[in-house]
Amino acid sequence: MTDETTPLTASGSGYVALPPYQGPTYVFPGGVSPRARRSKLKQFQCCIAVTFVVIVFAALGLALWLSGSAYDGSSSDSNADGPSFFFVRNESEWETLAGTKTPIPDEPESVWALRHETLEPQAGAQAVSAGIKALGDREILEEGLQPSAINTPQFRHYRSLSTNPEARKLARRGYVENQATLDIAQRFNYSKQPGRSNIGRGPVIVLPDPMLLRLDCDFNERYRRSTGVCNNKQHPRTYGASMVPYRRMVAPDYADGIAAPRASHGGQLPPARQVSLSIHRSSYETDTNFTVMLAVFGQFLDHDITATSLTTAQEGESIDCCARSTLAQQHPACYPVHILADDPYYKQYNLTCMNFVRSAPAPTGRFGPRQQFNQATAFIDGSMVYGNLEQRQRQLRSYINGTLRMFITEDGRELLPISANPEDGCNRVQMTRQGRYCFECGDDRANENLLLTSMHLLWARQHNYLARGLHQLNPDWTDERVYQEARKILGAQLAHITYNEFLPVLFGRNLSEAKGLLPAREQLDAPDTYDPLVDPSIANCFATAAFRFAHTLLPGLFNVSRDNSTPEAMELHKMLFNPFSLWAPHGIDHALLTASNTPVLRVDRFFSLEITQKLFEGTAEDRIPICGLDLVSLNIQRGRDHGIPAYPVFRRHCRLPPVDTWEQMALAVDNATLESIRQIYDSPQDVDVYTGALSEPPLEGAILGPLLSCLVSDQFMRLKLGDSHWYERKVGPQKFSKPQLAEIYKTSLAAIICRNSDGIQRVRQHLMERHRANGNRYVNCVDLEGFQFDFQPWSEAKAEPQLHRAGFSQAMTLVRLFTINSTNGALDHGNKASVAN
Repeated sequence: MTDETTPLTASGSGYVALPPYQGPTYVFPGGVSPRARRSKLKQFQCCIAVTFVVIVFAALGLALWLSGSAYDGSSSDSNADGPSFFFVRNESEWETLAGTKTPIPDEPESVWALRHETLEPQAGAQAVSAGIKALGDREILEEGLQPSAINTPQFRHYRSLSTNPEARKLARRGYVENQATLDIAQRFNYSKQPGRSNIGRGPVIVLPDPMLLRLDCDFNERYRRSTGVCNNKQHPRTYGASMVPYRRMVAPDYADGIAAPRASHGGQLPPARQVSLSIHRSSYETDTNFTVMLAVFGQFLDHDITATSLTTAQEGESIDCCARSTLAQQHPACYPVHILADDPYYKQYNLTCMNFVRSAPAPTGRFGPRQQFNQATAFIDGSMVYGNLEQRQRQLRSYINGTLRMFITEDGRELLPISANPEDGCNRVQMTRQGRYCFECGDDRANENLLLTSMHLLWARQHNYLARGLHQLNPDWTDERVYQEARKILGAQLAHITYNEFLPVLFGRNLSEAKGLLPAREQLDAPDTYDPLVDPSIANCFATAAFRFAHTLLPGLFNVSRDNSTPEAMELHKMLFNPFSLWAPHGIDHALLTASNTPVLRVDRFFSLEITQKLFEGTAEDRIPICGLDLVSLNIQRGRDHGIPAYPVFRRHCRLPPVDTWEQMALAVDNATLESIRQIYDSPQDVDVYTGALSEPPLEGAILGPLLSCLVSDQFMRLKLGDSHWYERKVGPQKFSKPQLAEIYKTSLAAIICRNSDGIQRVRQHLMERHRANGNRYVNCVDLEGFQFDFQPWSEAKAEPQLHRAGFSQAMTLVRLFTINSTNGALDHGNKASVAN
């Protein structure tokens, strides 16, 4: 085997390497006879001529391929195996993505498909009455249901998709609208035809209890609203706000055109569990370039911008669709995952059903197909730290110098406020007896796993760090002013880490730069990027499929070793709803080091068994069946529940080469993957987008494939361009001053961790990436840019002596050192280390 660095020399009819290499023989006059030299020279000239001809024909073939001939579906076998072909195809798709520098326009909503008689008020009133009756019947049914038992896998899954009271109210309206649409469609004989779109956007629907629509906006406000409203002048209530329907990149694909989960266009869709077993089987191939911190930060960010509302019973109780009661099976929100009798894992538990409850329908104010809504604001604003509603934000504040309410341990450490609710799916009797509880914060999902809880604690401490610094610099500021300013800075720091550290890993730095997704640190005078015509609302396919790619990153075992000499690992499922180690000194340090020292798996179609079998698995102390859930099956089922169209639809929307036939799909995925897909899907038009997108090989220099890069980058372009409070804005009362922005540009995840851990002293500069001998080395925290945040640009004093400024900086450093000393040392690569005074 040869490569570009292997020396070659002629030998008979072939080439062999001759160490040590002395160069081609024909250039040395004394090495061979003149005749031999002439013969060798002729051979060399002939090789050059042949090579030139081959290059010409290759260039011609490449030009024809780039013009689209390779995607006509006529042939794929000859090229499917060649790695060079994949590189060329990948490069072509990279150029397509890089050339898309603005968000792709969403597909227009289809026109209302029914006759004009349906627009008459009487017909609408009758449909609304039918919808109200259907809601009443459902609530009567729910009175006889028993919720899932606490600490069962399905109950913990329900808790991980918590629905707040405001969302439950809206879901009731959405259900009435949905049922009213079904009623009017039935009365006017509507049925979806094969290959046709949904029923379409219908007339305004009038309910007997109209929602209050009054909204007073001051578009000169310095700070964001907690609910995300008043961000866009033309669409103040909807663009990016919480409690609004997800945006649709393409029209939904419901089996009945209105609400029934997506179905096959010819035969039957394979059960989600079968897809998981056949295509997304287990694999343990790690990506040594990146760490689990990439997935942890990704989940933390995801909870800032997405929170799908789940259907619940009247008072928010869980729904058990796999209960033996026939009433449970009749609940209209039940859509359980079917488990085959020969399932290699669940057959030992005699299970044929995996609990799955449909997402709550969103009210739209019109007749039309079912939509789902986002409980979170779309903006990167730290809402998972503070909450999406005013009431939640008030509950979390201390109202003392702008700080958040925290629990102070006996040794002076700040922890999140405790949750004393014994039915939160997290608290355990054994732990509460020891004085250890789960926690409360801005997002109900914070206790879902230890590493996520650690990230919540880290950023709550960061807020208080900012608030104390602002208060000390401006003692005349009110509690409200300090709180809002600290909240504004924290949101900006989150956004900066996202676009400076996270996204370049997903897309590669070159593609990120081409799409304008890197911070403009060196361009403080660059034009303002805000575009009020861009809707930043989260796309349904992003929340339901594309941004769930991180689940494939998660390994089965995590490196929880506290020193380099004694390896120690913990299974993933044992970290779920188990944040109790944070109560111990250096608990947050060990969790963060676990995330930064454990390599991730590759972004591909393979998943750990911890994900496909043991999700929210029970323990012996829970006294429940131990088997867990399959997250991949739930993800696929959720996509069908939301009417997310198939894989080929999104490829066309992203202007990528089509995959409408098996021959075309052979050009997008490798042969083994294609064979697995063809074995269980009847047609490419049936392939779930989650499965198809994960099956694509990554782009050059990125970890995501073409379709995931398109869907994810489009959303993050919208979050930047469509946010009037974006941290890099150049005009308006929301903007930071240039000195303030320059300080925010120094932010890194490493600096945030150094500043707010119990005692971490050394870190890698890029924590989402692995240590490399020639880069990303360990550095002392005090040497990190941004470790010592300079509050001076936020000073409103008329004159600030330089001595005072220096004294303030020294005081903050002393506070940091005192905190470290009070926790008995620090961690260096997981080892305890003394701190010099």
